[in-house]
Amino acid sequence: MKNTRILIVEDEGLVAQDLKQRLIRMGYPEPSIASTGEVAVKQAVSLQPDLILMDIILENGYLDGVDAARRIRKFLDVPIIYLTASSDAQTIQRAKLTEPNAYILKPFQTRELQIIIELILYKYQIDHELMEEDRIISDELRNLEEGIIASNSLGNISFMNPAAERMTGWMEEDALGKPLEEVLKVKKMAEEADFQLEEVSETNQKVPSHGLLVSKNGLTTEVLTVTKTLPEIQEVDVDHILVIRDLVKR
Repeated sequence: MKNTRILIVEDEGLVAQDLKQRLIRMGYPEPSIASTGEVAVKQAVSLQPDLILMDIILENGYLDGVDAARRIRKFLDVPIIYLTASSDAQTIQRAKLTEPNAYILKPFQTRELQIIIELILYKYQIDHELMEEDRIISDELRNLEEGIIASNSLGNISFMNPAAERMTGWMEEDALGKPLEEVLKVKKMAEEADFQLEEVSETNQKVPSHGLLVSKNGLTTEVLTVTKTLPEIQEVDVDHILVIRDLVKR
């Protein structure tokens, strides 16, 4: 909280100063104030704020709050909370197009404002930490020597790393959304009468745990496959991870 940079965009001086004092009492550093949309865009560039409190109706200048938010969104990923005394449908509809993080109708209580700010900043921080974690995990998966193919509950592919691309002959961009059995073709070894099957999805797709992987261009590779079932995670379209090991290379 002590390092949070907040930009207030408000054309009424007394309202802006009142909001500034409220934020200081909450424990935030002294916020910056912009009285027009044009100034708000310039300050957003220079200050790189962590949060913007934006009045939708700005009488001064050419840009109202919605126009200013739209321009800021083009170069800065920052949570924006709209402050407005107007609740008419047309204004709200315009504001929605800029994908704000919250609305607060004037007049509002300090506690109400504080709760919303803290929730928005917390959610923003968590979302970005998860994005960074996903990026790191994705980089690690892409650098593995084993082939990695992720599929969803329908058995459709949602991720492939470069090793899996080389083994299957499919590029990830072409394989995404396709049924697993269309891309991953593994048949049992001729000399093996008995072999295990790896169940890959609820659609009962099964892949030999040891067999010959036949690539898109007809090349074969002796592989070992291991399937990992993931716990259900909201908003993550991955149910199974299939690991393919090139036995000849290993």
